[in-house]
Amino acid sequence: MTTNIKAELVAGKLAEYEQLSKIYDDIVKQARPRITVEGQGKILLALADEDHLSQKQLASRLGMSPQSTSEFVYKLVNRHLVTLSKSTKDRRVNLVNLTTAGREEIASAAQEVPPFVNTLSDDELDQLAPLLTKITTAMYADIDAANPTLGVKFHKLFASRYLKQFKK
Repeated sequence: MTTNIKAELVAGKLAEYEQLSKIYDDIVKQARPRITVEGQGKILLALADEDHLSQKQLASRLGMSPQSTSEFVYKLVNRHLVTLSKSTKDRRVNLVNLTTAGREEIASAAQEVPPFVNTLSDDELDQLAPLLTKITTAMYADIDAANPTLGVKFHKLFASRYLKQFKK
């Protein structure tokens, strides 16, 4: 088989995995939502890097609209993962703060191993890990080359959190 055909097959498997992963999370893990790089998860990860930010600062750092940021923050407040407090410098400004539960959510999400990964043998895991590292390294390089702006800082934050986690 030529390299292009093999690459297309792998691309198809990656697309299938991405879609199945979403379905898996919705059905199998519905009791405990996972942290993602979207919406609420984006805010939690940004706060993990630097806590006590205003909603305006969060919106700016994450490239989100103030309205979306506010909506996600209030959902996180309802889940008891963040709290809001007034700034001592300007009482009109709400500061978003991680709660202990929020920190625990971030820590547990980083350590979670999906059960389906356990279907792989030690040898298969030894083969897969470097291949995925090679793919994600190339993806991060492409993201940095395409858009080295503030929005990409979040992706770098996400990457650095996981790189630190797994280089231990």
